[in-house]
Amino acid sequence: MLGDIITGLWNSLKPGEIVLIERTDVKDQYFGMHQLITWGLSKGYTILVVDVVDSLHLLKAKAKLAGFDGETFENVNVIKIGGKIKTGKVIAWISDLSEPVILVGKFREAYEKFVEENAPVLTIALGIEKLFATSEVAPKNVHLLLSLLSQYVGNENRLAVHFIKTSLLDESRKFLLGLLEDVATTVIRVSSLGRMTEFNVVKSIRKDMEGVSLRV
Repeated sequence: MLGDIITGLWNSLKPGEIVLIERTDVKDQYFGMHQLITWGLSKGYTILVVDVVDSLHLLKAKAKLAGFDGETFENVNVIKIGGKIKTGKVIAWISDLSEPVILVGKFREAYEKFVEENAPVLTIALGIEKLFATSEVAPKNVHLLLSLLSQYVGNENRLAVHFIKTSLLDESRKFLLGLLEDVATTVIRVSSLGRMTEFNVVKSIRKDMEGVSLRV
């Protein structure tokens, strides 16, 4: 039942979108990640994970402990940003996070080459909140990130889904989430209600989806 509902959410997305999946509690998102990869492959997408500071390794490890097939997380292409642990088929590894201009330039070069050669691409970003939590929130840095994301909105060669754990952002950095939401075309908030999971579509380019709330 839960898998069918999540698949229904994925089916509502369109190429060219930037989607935020915001987990508002402390739970992990390996189930949604596993479902998204499976769905993307069934729709003919090439999967590319943007892995910030070993987030993919952590999700894979937790998924295996929970009884999921860990190979699903290994059989994806990966652009790593920071981190120490190789997970998946790494096509580029940007280890220096100290200079945002260089980071963005290296990412853009690797990402755009991959999309050009492998479209349509389903881009799954993990751990962006870690960059926010550990980096200096300078106007220049924020501008670089927002400009990078904005330029890909409407590019139908790719669909991007960003998994974000909002509980890792302190109050002084919450405004960054609002800026990301402004760029995004779809925003889905996921939270726990006892043993139930609630999905709230708070923003969507599809009017029939905006405001939809599901509990399972």
